[in-house]
Amino acid sequence: MNFSKKTEDIIADFRGLPRTTTYSSKRPPVQLDNLLVILKEKYQLEQPSAERTMVEHWGEIFGNLAGRCNPVRIKNGHTLIVSVTNQTLRSELQFRKRTVLKKIQSLPNCKGVSEIVIRG
Repeated sequence: MNFSKKTEDIIADFRGLPRTTTYSSKRPPVQLDNLLVILKEKYQLEQPSAERTMVEHWGEIFGNLAGRCNPVRIKNGHTLIVSVTNQTLRSELQFRKRTVLKKIQSLPNCKGVSEIVIRG
């Protein structure tokens, strides 16, 4: 049976055994402001991205349909996956796919998006 580290330590204390030590329990804590800097660098949060640009311009890209469809993610850097609320909307977006793709490619940082997958 697997227990959490806290539970294992309580059982070890009760039985008079040494507590389990792991790498994470030995290292000193990292200050939160340092951690935020590390995460910004690792995930490039300050850099402009296609995802951020599309979210900011979602209403312009999809017009009156923007409220009923949502971006899911950009797969492999070139395929935008869009989630829709129903099959009728999915069909409508299939017809508008080329127009929507041209609007996306005209945005900064979005030139690499070359395909749209619509999931209902």
